[in-house]
Amino acid sequence: MHSDLGKHPSTSSGYLSREHLQSALIFAQSIVETVREPLIVLDTNLQVQTANRAFYRTFQVDPEETKQQFFYALGNGQWNIPALQTLLETALSHNIAFEDFEVEHEFQHIGRKTMLLNARQITQAELQTGMILLAIEDITERKQTEKALKLFNAKLEQSNRELQDFASVASHDLQEPLRKIQAFGDLLNKEYGQCLPETGQQYLQRMQNAAARMQTLINDLLAFSRVTTKAQPFIPVQLNQVVQEVLSDLEIQLQAVGGQVKVDRLPTIDADPLQMRQLLQNLISNALKFHQPHLPPVITIQAGIVAQPSTTADMAAAPQACQILIEDNGIGFEEKYLDRIFTVFQRLHYRNEYEGTGVGLAICRKIAERHGGSITAKSSPGNGSTFIVILPVHQSDTSLTRG
Repeated sequence: MHSDLGKHPSTSSGYLSREHLQSALIFAQSIVETVREPLIVLDTNLQVQTANRAFYRTFQVDPEETKQQFFYALGNGQWNIPALQTLLETALSHNIAFEDFEVEHEFQHIGRKTMLLNARQITQAELQTGMILLAIEDITERKQTEKALKLFNAKLEQSNRELQDFASVASHDLQEPLRKIQAFGDLLNKEYGQCLPETGQQYLQRMQNAAARMQTLINDLLAFSRVTTKAQPFIPVQLNQVVQEVLSDLEIQLQAVGGQVKVDRLPTIDADPLQMRQLLQNLISNALKFHQPHLPPVITIQAGIVAQPSTTADMAAAPQACQILIEDNGIGFEEKYLDRIFTVFQRLHYRNEYEGTGVGLAICRKIAERHGGSITAKSSPGNGSTFIVILPVHQSDTSLTRG
């Protein structure tokens, strides 16, 4: 009698342990099957107890091939990594999770992939030992994208260096012979201009005009390159103050055409102050230059806070942006030329109609993009134009990384 009583508890205890183990496996299985990423459950010996469908689908294996197999023996040894084994054993013995362990390997059936592993111990109160829940994420595409982005940034840095080299050449090597052409042209005109026949004087004048255009072209190219090569950090900039400084600089031009500029209250944004001044001066100067004959130009500048254009569907979470509108009553243009007007050296009018090199709006676009923003326009012939500049209100990076 006593013997039977002694055996009954142990038999019952063993039965309950097996029942608890089965319950634990069912519990674990219910968790892993709801997750889209590959998940696998390992016991204290690091043998496979179960995995979800995503695991079998991703690695193209059957449950029978993995059940009770040592994790390190799966496939062609892709998990047989000493550092990974140490992490898993530590997770079991000390209940310490690990995150973002990266494995790049030529996997059986699926080829070379980069996998990211995260693991933690899972336990049930009835069991004295835990199990490991291992999550596996295929980050191959992400790594390829990062590699491509790194390569792109390297090429961009190289382009910026080349642009900086060009700026150095343009500011010294190109301008020096041009200055001599201008100086000797002026000297020739002063000393011998009256001795030249009319045709000779015309030739000399055309040479001087061409040299002046070349000087303007070099200056504009330098201004274009300096958007990146001479960029300054972003700081809070009061746009109203910038506009007033620009209008002060353009006072003579405004008076010459009888222009009027109406300025609403503008916000303060994080920006490069010199580039904001350059941006607004180019846009206001353009509005004054391309005014309609016999109609004094009227320019309206206003701004508002909007959600910054984003690929996210949650616009409420999008960062704030400042939308600046510069509207004029000038000659306008056909919107089919919209992309062209922001391209360097592209002009919609002949040089004898309107002066300039076609660099100003290209500089505006480069400045907007350097600030993480954009510029576009709405217009039609004879009905004026509205230039729309969208810039972030706050810059997450106030350094020169975009420069």
